[in-house]
Amino acid sequence: MLLLVVDSNPIISSLISKGTKQDILFCDKIKPVSPDWLLFEIGKHWKEICSKSKFPKEDLELSFSLVRGRVNTFSLDKYSDKLPEAKEVSPHIKDNEFFALALKLNCAIWSDEAAFKGQDKVTVFNSEELAKKFGFPWV
Repeated sequence: MLLLVVDSNPIISSLISKGTKQDILFCDKIKPVSPDWLLFEIGKHWKEICSKSKFPKEDLELSFSLVRGRVNTFSLDKYSDKLPEAKEVSPHIKDNEFFALALKLNCAIWSDEAAFKGQDKVTVFNSEELAKKFGFPWV
């Protein structure tokens, strides 16, 4: 099982529409984790998610509940010691916590932000790479 720190963008995309990102998120080949910051990011973009989502409101709320149950979140105190190192490799300040958690757990990140791959400390997989790795169709 592949331990992955999941960035906000694949999660938000999976809430907006059904597809490969949902398949990856809920497959038994990964163990998704994320900083608590993920929940803040989703909350911050909730209105936009609702307006773009192809799901009825009740289904969207259920999907979010399932995501919360699937993704194990960590509070900042569990990985704060890695923030200085994360700041050196993270492309944006808002992503520091994702990199710090990956460094703490010595695992990869799942993100579709191309800028994440501009460093060599943390392995980063995008959705297309994970789809190919696990045999999901990529469309």
